[in-house]
Amino acid sequence: MSFDDDELISPEEVLAGLPAKRANTLLFLLESRTAQIVARSQMEFSLTEQAASERDLAFLEAFALGNAPPLHPTIQHLERYAKQWATLIPKNPRLKAAIAHAFSQKYTFIYQTVPNIRATLGLDEKSVQVAYLRLYRKQLSTIFASKLSLIEQWRWMTAAIAQRLESLPPFWLASILTVALGLPQAFLALPIAVADIGPLATIAFIVIIGIINILTMACMAEAVGRSSDFRYGNAFIKQLVSNYLGNTGSFILSVAVGIRVFLIALACYIGLSVTMANFTHIPAALWAVLLFCAGLYLVSRKSLNFTVALMVLLAGINVSLLLILSLLAFRHVQLENLLYVNLPFLDGQLFHPWMLQRILGVSLMLYFGHVYVGECGKLILPRDPSAGSLIWGSVAGTAFLTLLFCIWVLAVNGAVSPDLLTGQSGTALEPLALQIGVIVTILGAVLVTLLLGMAWLRSSSLLVNLAREWLPDRSQPILKLPCHSGILILHPGGNPSCVPYIGVTYLGLEEAKSKFRLDIQLSGNVHHVEIVFAERWNIQELLHQFPDLRKWDTRLTLEVRSANHDNACVQAISPMLLVYEGGLKADFNNLTSEHQNQTQRFCKTLLNQRRFFLSISPLLLVFLLTEWLFLVGTQSFTSVLAFAGVLGNSLVGGIFPVLLLISSRRKGELVPGVVLKILNYPLFSVGVYSLFLAILLVHGLFIWENSVARISALSIAVLSLGATLAMKYYGAFTSRMVVELREQHQKGRSVFTITAGGQPKIAKVLLGYAGSEQHHQAATVEIPSLSSLQYATFCLPTKRKQELRVWVHSSNSQIDSKSLPTLVEIHSGNKNMQFDLKLSNGRVLLPLISDGCWLKFTFPEPSFSGAYFD
Repeated sequence: MSFDDDELISPEEVLAGLPAKRANTLLFLLESRTAQIVARSQMEFSLTEQAASERDLAFLEAFALGNAPPLHPTIQHLERYAKQWATLIPKNPRLKAAIAHAFSQKYTFIYQTVPNIRATLGLDEKSVQVAYLRLYRKQLSTIFASKLSLIEQWRWMTAAIAQRLESLPPFWLASILTVALGLPQAFLALPIAVADIGPLATIAFIVIIGIINILTMACMAEAVGRSSDFRYGNAFIKQLVSNYLGNTGSFILSVAVGIRVFLIALACYIGLSVTMANFTHIPAALWAVLLFCAGLYLVSRKSLNFTVALMVLLAGINVSLLLILSLLAFRHVQLENLLYVNLPFLDGQLFHPWMLQRILGVSLMLYFGHVYVGECGKLILPRDPSAGSLIWGSVAGTAFLTLLFCIWVLAVNGAVSPDLLTGQSGTALEPLALQIGVIVTILGAVLVTLLLGMAWLRSSSLLVNLAREWLPDRSQPILKLPCHSGILILHPGGNPSCVPYIGVTYLGLEEAKSKFRLDIQLSGNVHHVEIVFAERWNIQELLHQFPDLRKWDTRLTLEVRSANHDNACVQAISPMLLVYEGGLKADFNNLTSEHQNQTQRFCKTLLNQRRFFLSISPLLLVFLLTEWLFLVGTQSFTSVLAFAGVLGNSLVGGIFPVLLLISSRRKGELVPGVVLKILNYPLFSVGVYSLFLAILLVHGLFIWENSVARISALSIAVLSLGATLAMKYYGAFTSRMVVELREQHQKGRSVFTITAGGQPKIAKVLLGYAGSEQHHQAATVEIPSLSSLQYATFCLPTKRKQELRVWVHSSNSQIDSKSLPTLVEIHSGNKNMQFDLKLSNGRVLLPLISDGCWLKFTFPEPSFSGAYFD
């Protein structure tokens, strides 16, 4: 009897008593788990959790349907994250041996490169080795290759370098990340922008701008450091702004970042196209077409995956090239160029507004790392909870960039005459190449390709994510809901403290129909509704019972693809945001027919294509605008960056950091270990805010001559001032009391913490256990065993016009957090409210209307275990 690859049972499975099938299933599980860890470890160039939520849903859908994960892990990934998937491995030596065999059938590795996998599977243990010999009639050592190919050796080497980079001390990692994420393409335009005033005057100007931005970076880092969301969750910068400044601030940030990123993408197009045209003699308009096609391909292939190691590596190459070019330029420095000074009102010189326009705009555009402080914080804060490394690292990285800009200006403007630099439409590398020679052409081409290419990819990623955030439709995932063991949670966009939350739980079959429970959190009350249907159900059936749902876009249709007593395969069709919590079981038997699968895949492909074309519309607009500028001959890399610096960075790098600092000191849950004294003075906050607001007004009233540019600057200035007043009116700068319950599995402890105005606050706490109660009066209360705690009440000394935030979560690792099923009752004045925190991601935020507040936590028995993807 012969066996081939398509047979149901292989000879190995016959000999092994079918452990191979279980081993392959476990391999699928740990590959899926590792793939999601890898995806989460990549840097998200997005303002909101929208992209991350869709990514997690894609993993959940693939897992539930038994499909391969969207991102396939490598053996290097499996080795690195072996400790995270170790809990999936049973203690049975036979199964460990079978999993090891499955590994060897799929991956190539040698003994020395997989110490974590060896330890997790117990490959050095005698029992596993004996089990392998009995199962496969050969020694376990045969799973290891004798040597690796050159490609595999390179992959293991780069993986080791990446791990070393990410394991650097927190301060150094924060400093390097600040440089890597904040290295601007604007320095390629800086020598052109300042050519008219001379290098020495420029140095003084850059130092002043640099000091201001060092302080605003410290403001941003302190605001992030005061947020528990970044320390225990997967927060994004817009979530930070919404938490501190409300929906008004969140909207203004989206507008500012959208304008800035759009103009950065436009500048990258122009800079890359013009520079490459000068180096290759291919028309710039054709280069723009090639760049657009390449970018479109990468976006469509979803290849815009940025890791910490990749960003640091590319930044290191760019900084090295920049320093090499500076050294080459210093060899050609001419004293007359170095000492050239052309300042207004000096020696009878007249003031020309256009000079200040380019100088100030490009100088502001040199510092755009403020929006990426949150990405840095998600890596640094779990390792340094004091936030000292994040704050000092941001300061040190920004100071290093300032020094780098000064060196670059001295080198290029000292080597190239002002007449040759003035009027350049591309970067400063073209005139520098004419002055020095072909070596600059070669190195410059590499620098432009890497620096502007990466800036283009990052801006493309952010533009696509912004467009998807604004899209009216969302993905329509198909998930398998286990009976009583999982909950699908949906909520419309808007203020998280006001919108309704809808939870969907599968309850099994009733008379051949699917039965579900809806948990609706609405206006401070929790409602429970059971629905029974065969194939399709629409939320319109409930609007007469809950008319307040009409205030939001709560469209929802549930379609049951298949169902039995254990689980239901459900598709949720809704524009609402969607998350899943609870247990999941992979479908390895493929419940639906092949025809149905093909139909579903076809419909899903059409939906994804529609969303794809809508999401790339900003990129298409950038490309068309670039071609139009080339057609009319008005393209200018420097002018576009100057425009972006004034409109975008005045808000993102100046006004917002100050507002976030003020609000975080009143609303933050944590007190950082480092606070720069200069940031404590009101004069500093008022001065920085007024300075950047004045920059917008001066450009709109006096400097810019184009009417569209003037209107844009004045509109942004008025919008900023009006938004600040609106934020204050809606309580962005009022004090907040935070009651947080955090369960930490790694440390085996749970703790209640109470803060008010960013400082610990003592309150009366009553903890209720079976048959006993404990009274405390403290700001921090440790709980020996959360599982035995039945309820907890708090008597909070609150004030009128103060906010209350409640957050209950469980921390399974340094960077992962999930909500705990908890019911909360809040009594403030004559108002009583109830919240089911499992529906709102463990959080609730509401204003207080009286002096004093009573709060009660109740811990019901969990109805489902933690999700596989936690």
